Amino acid sequence: MERRLSPLGFLVALGVALAVVFSFAIVLPHDRYYRYQAHDSGTTRKADWIYERLHFDPTPIDVALIGTSRMGGGISEAVLEAEYCRATGRRIHVANLALPETGRNLHYAILKETARAKKPSLFIIELNEVESRKPHRSFVMLADAADVVTAPAAVNVNYFSDLARLPGRQASLFIQSLTRTPAVSPSFEPARYEGPHFDRTQKLKLLDGRVVDKNVVRSREEMDRLHAARMADEAPLHLLPPPLSRLEYRLSRLYLRRMEETAGASGAGLAYAYLPAYRAPAAPAALLADLDARPAFDLGGPGADDPSLWFDATHWNARGAEFASLRLSLLLARKAPGLGQAGCTPSTY
Repeated sequence: MERRLSPLGFLVALGVALAVVFSFAIVLPHDRYYRYQAHDSGTTRKADWIYERLHFDPTPIDVALIGTSRMGGGISEAVLEAEYCRATGRRIHVANLALPETGRNLHYAILKETARAKKPSLFIIELNEVESRKPHRSFVMLADAADVVTAPAAVNVNYFSDLARLPGRQASLFIQSLTRTPAVSPSFEPARYEGPHFDRTQKLKLLDGRVVDKNVVRSREEMDRLHAARMADEAPLHLLPPPLSRLEYRLSRLYLRRMEETAGASGAGLAYAYLPAYRAPAAPAALLADLDARPAFDLGGPGADDPSLWFDATHWNARGAEFASLRLSLLLARKAPGLGQAGCTPSTY
C-alpha cells in the first residue's frame, strides 16, 4: 500500500532537503579574488584593488585605513607617508582600504582579510558624528561564508536576506571559478594594477569612464544649503525609548569589538579617527558612549566649518583631503612615532 506523507512530514522533508542544499552550496569552493571582483558600489570599483594590494603586491602595510567614502576620498596615503617621514624620520607604508557606504560588518570583513594577509602594525578605523544602524549591503558579497552564517541575527535587518543570498553567491562564484569568467580578469594583471596607493583625493574615477575633479571650492552659501538638506534627513541619535536605546547600535558595537579582537590577535594595534561632515560638532560623547569607542585622532577642528575644504556635505574636496591627511600624519607621528622602519627621505606629493 502506498504511503503518503502527512503535511507535517512533507514540511519536515522539505526543510531537510533545503538544509542539505544550503549546506552543500555554502561550502562550494571558489577563487576569492573573483569574489572581490564581483563587488562595485554602483558608481566606482575598489574591492578588486583591495584584494590585489593584500595578496599580489609585496609592499608591506604598516598602517591600514578602514572606513567609508569619507576616508576613502579624504585621506591621501602619499601625504601620510611623506609627512610621517618628515616628522619621525621613519618610513611607513599606508593602505587606504575604505569602501563607500556605512556598515561595520563590512569593515570587519576587510580588517579580517587584511590581518590575515599583511599583518599591519596599526588599523585606523573611521568614526563619524552619526552611526548607521544598518549593516553594509555588500557584506554578503565580500565576507567569508562562515561570517555571513554566524553574523548576529538580533537587530540585524539584513541577516536573513544575506543568508538567503549566500547559496546563490557561492554557486555563482563556483561557476565563475570553473569557467574562469569573473567580472574583471581571470588572473592578476600587473599592467592594470593601480599600485600600492589608491588615491581618490584629487579625482574620482567612475564606472562609466567619467572622472570627477575634486579640485572645486564652493561658497559658504552653497555649502550651507547642502548642510541644511542633509540635516533635514538626519535621524536623531536614538529612535527607541530609553530602556531600549542600547539596542540601536548593538550591531555596530559588536563588530567594533570583533575588529579590536581580530586586530589584537594578529599583533596589530587599533585606533579610531573621527572624520566629521561639514559643520559637524566635535565627536559626540553620547554616540561614542553607545559605541564604547574613543577617537585617538580628531580630524575635525576648524576644518569642519571651513566651506573651502568641502566637496559636498560629507566629503572633503582636494584641499580638504590634504588638510585632513596632514592633520592625521601629525597626530599619528605624535601618538605612534615608532611605526615602520628607521630611515627615509621625505618625498613630495
